Amino acid sequence: MHSRVGGGHLSAARALAAELEVSGRCTARLVDAYVECGRWPVTRFPTLYASLARQHPLLWSLLYSTTSRQLNPSWIMGPFLRRGLRHRLRRERPDVVVSALPVVNGLLAGAAARVGARLEVVLTDWHSVHPFWQAHGVDHYTTPTESARADCIRFGAPPESIDVVGIPIRREFAAPRPPTRRRDRFTILSMVGAEGSPRALRNIAALASSDLDGRLIVVCGRNDELRQQVERLSARMPLRALGFVEDIATLMRSVDVLVTKAGGLTLAEAFCCGVPVVIHDVLAGQEAGNLEYVLAHGAVEYALTPAMLVRTIRELASDPARRARLVQRGSALARPDAARQIAANVLRWLEKPAPLDKASPRGRGS
Repeated sequence: MHSRVGGGHLSAARALAAELEVSGRCTARLVDAYVECGRWPVTRFPTLYASLARQHPLLWSLLYSTTSRQLNPSWIMGPFLRRGLRHRLRRERPDVVVSALPVVNGLLAGAAARVGARLEVVLTDWHSVHPFWQAHGVDHYTTPTESARADCIRFGAPPESIDVVGIPIRREFAAPRPPTRRRDRFTILSMVGAEGSPRALRNIAALASSDLDGRLIVVCGRNDELRQQVERLSARMPLRALGFVEDIATLMRSVDVLVTKAGGLTLAEAFCCGVPVVIHDVLAGQEAGNLEYVLAHGAVEYALTPAMLVRTIRELASDPARRARLVQRGSALARPDAARQIAANVLRWLEKPAPLDKASPRGRGS
């Protein structure tokens, strides 16, 4: 279970599904909980989230902080999701449901119990996680860090139900970085996330118009409007705007520095690829916790303004040792085998009988 409310939830779900499928022991299906199981207005959540994140970040921050208080998301979402989730699980008859999405897990737990399925929740935020990840009835949680585990316990999850494994990333990110080849020009890769933001565009414009002796590659994903805006920027260095890139791992490994927002999955991927990271954009809420965590470990640089970004990149370009320290500290946080380990844990569940209160009318099987 995932949804396109940010790119990270889908990326995590894809990584886990691939590892489960490659085992040859099960079939994995990717389901967008909001779009495929909800009814209006829940089906509009991915689009609404993208709009809020891009155009109204302060409003998103207010919603995030407000819902961090004592609210039960199942009460709010139940009328729009409960029936669809139950129908989908009755149709699929899964042995295990894996959720890479907050908010829906209480409703998923109820639907999973009706068909005798176990529910695994895989968190994709590094630190200061939202209470909506935790829910009554979840069988097991996987968190990226001890900090995230402590939050789940504080929200009411039993300590024995939580393992710290890491954020699941696809296998291509887990391969070691090849030996560095000498480049004719310092290369900067900028990623703006699935939504993009006016702030990100200002930062990219500042880099492109600077007198840095380098070249700039900007990945805009499926945001064609942003790609066109980047292509129209006045640039003093070679500038290339890309749409969606499937093999982003190879691209990350081919550059000297990555300029990105503080998305949990992107940071996990970058640390595994061994690329120095500069964070230039933060979505208040879940990404603020990510930034706090990786800054505390010295694994990234943070540029608060366009001028700071240009200065930071200039300093890194002239200081290979500083870049190497960032790579070293980021590598200490990398968990390249997280997806494989989480999948192995899920597969072990298939070898055990379900608890009596979750016995399915059709029995259990792999």
